[in-house]
Amino acid sequence: MVLVTGGTGLLGSHLIVSLLQKGLKIRATCRENSNKDTILKTAAYYNIDLSPYLQNLEWQEADLLDIVALAKAFKGVSDVYHCAAVVSFNPSDSKLVLADNVSSTANMVNLAIDNKIRKFVHTSSVASLGRKAENKNIDESSDWLESKNNSNYAKGKYASEIEVWRGTQEGLNAVIVNPSIIIGPSNWKNGSSAMFNTVAKGLKFYTGGSNAFVDVRDVAEIMIQLMDSDISEERFVVAAENVSYKSFFEFIAEGLGIPAPSKKVGSTLSEIAWRLEWLKFKLTGKKPVITKETARTAQKTYFYDNSKVKKSLGFEFRDLKESVLEIAKFYRDDSKA
Repeated sequence: MVLVTGGTGLLGSHLIVSLLQKGLKIRATCRENSNKDTILKTAAYYNIDLSPYLQNLEWQEADLLDIVALAKAFKGVSDVYHCAAVVSFNPSDSKLVLADNVSSTANMVNLAIDNKIRKFVHTSSVASLGRKAENKNIDESSDWLESKNNSNYAKGKYASEIEVWRGTQEGLNAVIVNPSIIIGPSNWKNGSSAMFNTVAKGLKFYTGGSNAFVDVRDVAEIMIQLMDSDISEERFVVAAENVSYKSFFEFIAEGLGIPAPSKKVGSTLSEIAWRLEWLKFKLTGKKPVITKETARTAQKTYFYDNSKVKKSLGFEFRDLKESVLEIAKFYRDDSKA
């Protein structure tokens, strides 16, 4: 039995589809009101018929902070993929991305040790590698540096990794993946998938920064390969390509058949924008589209080095532009439905 946390999320749903196709029995955690049909929707995007495999999937409603409920999910489990985490750059969610994310990972690690699971694959983020000077390659060997450029999300991911490393000192067989921005079809109004919706609604502006992006299917496949390998106590940057935000938005616009954002926003306007969003949040309670952290990060240029995972697994990533064009098609199809 394989345990997957965050089973209804972008990564978790794609991972489950891949594991089911391999004939594995899956137990997936979800919250009480989660939409379990996400799995079927994910499979449908790629014309995959899951009906022969669904008997091998069971759902376990469990808050990862509830150790009693979570303990039930570990019964009979051999392998664990920990994908669940709160992703937010809104200051009002600081407890969720710091304390709660770390506590849930600690619970997962402790139960994995107690239940003597075979292997634990933990989903972290390139954010946990810290923010080195701009225009410098960031890889797995990068040391965490305290910086005003580190978001609460990054701090939470870094602290969660420490829990996993602590577990390895107590006998846990674990490996960590550090994905860049993961793209794929999901809820078009949340997470990275919302970028497609934002461009589709007529986004006019782009920032001068750059980042790394990766197809969700590549992340899932790398996690599976690492689970099946003899590799242990290592972490891997999982990033397909480093591109500017301008280029990334142009890819989306091409896939949607609409004009690309054409007006560059400098640091001054970005600073004004996040402050206006913060004020709107205070007045209306509506979560800001732009926060101080996202506004400043979008002006920075960072490069992530994926050579370790390519060499270790012989892995070749999907072409980023082709992935974006395919996801844009999924968005168009959903918009017509």
